[in-house]
Amino acid sequence: MPRSQDYIRADFAGFDRQFSLIHEQVVANTAGASPVWPHIPADETAKLTAAWEDWHPKHLAAENPERTKRDVRERQDARKRTEPVVRSFCQRFFYDAPQYVSPAQLESMMLPVRDTTKSPIGKPAMRVVIEVEPSKTRTHLLRWHVDEDESTALPYGMNGWVLVYTILEQGEAVPTDADEFGHSTLVTRNPYTVEHKPGTEGKRVAYSGAFQNGKGQKGDWGEIVVAVCP
Repeated sequence: MPRSQDYIRADFAGFDRQFSLIHEQVVANTAGASPVWPHIPADETAKLTAAWEDWHPKHLAAENPERTKRDVRERQDARKRTEPVVRSFCQRFFYDAPQYVSPAQLESMMLPVRDTTKSPIGKPAMRVVIEVEPSKTRTHLLRWHVDEDESTALPYGMNGWVLVYTILEQGEAVPTDADEFGHSTLVTRNPYTVEHKPGTEGKRVAYSGAFQNGKGQKGDWGEIVVAVCP
């Protein structure tokens, strides 16, 4: 889970409360001959308990009005040691085992319930805008952005955008249908460099592009842009 949606409390008091609830639930639900959470090995419960016993006394000492700088430092060090234990435990035995741990149990430990509903991804609705800059000989540098919001990053659900281009002979009209262009490649970088073959110097090159999602569905072609090959 990304840090922007982190499930471990950042403040010391919140972390202590959350850790306490997690530890209590784990100990209670792994006890007995028929535990509620049979997927958690006893040695993993013991590791979590050891981390709790390492953390909690140091937290209490640092919260004491008569605390020393050493108490504060030791709590910080304990947090660095024990947070990875808690984080790994939650991921492995809670989020990766939804068949055992219910949403209500997660909430009782101050842990968020993940939304498992995937957003539907249909035909891309955005369009690519291409800007062409001359580079070295027979080379164009393509900078691109999303027409709708001017973002220079790939939109959600897109695995890239399909670049098509065609080299025009002198006097040849620019095609109006990008489906007729002969060269095609999937672009993920920004900017993107296109190197043309010898003999292309001075010729016009027509470019267009369309976003493509993870299912291989393309959106509508963007505006056709024409530039002279240096």
